[in-house]
Amino acid sequence: RIPKELETNSATLFYGNHPSAASIADSAEFLKNRILEVLAETGAEKVNIIAHSKGGLDCRYAVSNLDIADKVASLTTISTPHKGCLFADYLLNKIPENIKTKVANTYNAALRKFGEEADFLAAINDLTSSRLQELNEEMPTPEGVYTQSVGTVLKKATSGKFPLNFSYHLVKHFSGENDGLVSEDSFSFGEKYTLVRPQGKRGISHGDMIDLNRENIEGFDVREFYVNLVNELKNKG
Repeated sequence: RIPKELETNSATLFYGNHPSAASIADSAEFLKNRILEVLAETGAEKVNIIAHSKGGLDCRYAVSNLDIADKVASLTTISTPHKGCLFADYLLNKIPENIKTKVANTYNAALRKFGEEADFLAAINDLTSSRLQELNEEMPTPEGVYTQSVGTVLKKATSGKFPLNFSYHLVKHFSGENDGLVSEDSFSFGEKYTLVRPQGKRGISHGDMIDLNRENIEGFDVREFYVNLVNELKNKG
């Protein structure tokens, strides 16, 4: 519903089409090529990037390290764990190697059926708090690229939908308020940070920010949110 609403309001959209489970560096390389492809196709000078979750880290790496900063007008990250996820560190240290390998192989095999190569463990390792400490040093924001970030808070686990709420209590234990997957203190990045916290008992989940369940939420219209976001970018030039 979000793309449809944006297009209704005269926005032109393209998709990253990058692998859903890969290292940040590998995903960034794919995104770099995709951005160059879009610019060649349209004749435009730059793109505005809106990236959700790990996609925000993939795009940060591409803009900072792959010589495309001059092709990017802005980068907006949504629900992105810029400081990593402490619970991921905990799980990777506690879960036996044979179980981690089995889970990864199952996930990778499932995606291969859809024609996508995946490296589940590489993706998860890049989302740990310890790894993000290193990556943040490697991803300075280039001058001339406007950057902003958005985060949300889920009031209780049952307000979100499985599977993107299953880790709510685990994240809360390690890091406090969260969207079911990413803690509130990990969202902030760039020149402007917005925390979406609507009134009521529900809150907004990690999945809600991509309209995963096509759900109408009282006090928050996700379609209107993105229309306003893109309009603000347009007004900034």
